[in-house]
Amino acid sequence: MADPLRTYIYYASMLVFTCSGTLINLATVCAILLNKALRKKQHIFIFSLALADCTSAAEMFISNLFEFLEISFGMGADSWIECLFVTGLVISIISTLAIAFERLIILRIDALGSRRIVTARRSIAIFVVVWIIVPAVYFLVRGFSKAASNTFLYFVSPCIVIVSLFITAICYILIYKKIARISENVGLNDAALQRRAKNIKKVLVTFALVIASTSACWIIMCCVLLVEYIYLIYYLQELETLWFKVTADIANVLVSINGILNPVIIWLRLTDFRAQLRAGFERLGCRKYVSQNSSQVTSDSTTAVTNRSVSTINITMDDI
Repeated sequence: MADPLRTYIYYASMLVFTCSGTLINLATVCAILLNKALRKKQHIFIFSLALADCTSAAEMFISNLFEFLEISFGMGADSWIECLFVTGLVISIISTLAIAFERLIILRIDALGSRRIVTARRSIAIFVVVWIIVPAVYFLVRGFSKAASNTFLYFVSPCIVIVSLFITAICYILIYKKIARISENVGLNDAALQRRAKNIKKVLVTFALVIASTSACWIIMCCVLLVEYIYLIYYLQELETLWFKVTADIANVLVSINGILNPVIIWLRLTDFRAQLRAGFERLGCRKYVSQNSSQVTSDSTTAVTNRSVSTINITMDDI
């Protein structure tokens, strides 16, 4: 960056956003681990998402701090740290996709049959497998071949991001349409069930916002990585034009912002997280919040419900 003003603005933005993203996601990880009310099976992949965002944000903060202070990592450590950064981002996208698949399975399979495919043990198993396989692949490829590592970092990774976001969006569209049809079949007198359907829609809108923000923040970065990879393949050198550098700077800032948006959306919109956030403020002596969702109505267990659509709402509310 030849322009000193642009350099300071860029690094100031990156350091502030990445530090904030690291702290917020770290707080989310600790809250889920330490708070019994948040240790639920439907929060396992949210935990994975927060951990991945925390990892990538911390790496971005360290890299930009060292680069700004002109401190060298030495012994090629920068490329290994770059692998850690991309690993965190890929796992973040995969976790977002896993959340969508989990809710789609709950609604369309678990709720309509006697089997419970989505269980805490299976979710934890998937979480562990993803966190073992993805870093292993990226670091092993980096250890054996730098050329193959560049292919993974600059071509495979953005392709994974784009495809995952597209599939995730389709999953939420299918889920939302299903819930909309269920809501239409609920009678006007079923006030509790109508509220349940409304709450389910709110959860889905929450994760739709995560998808929208992630897509908006990531689309430029994916394009930058793909263009950089193609240019490197054909011309055997990095693209050094001013417009590309500015675009790459914008892409990096947007990705760092995405690490903040994900936990903020989750904490402000999901009932369980918002309740714990409110309780935390109250313990600190802050203004007490008036909870509009504090008295969630549970449908009377003695009421006979024969309609399959109503049954689906009852079964899926706690999971979704």
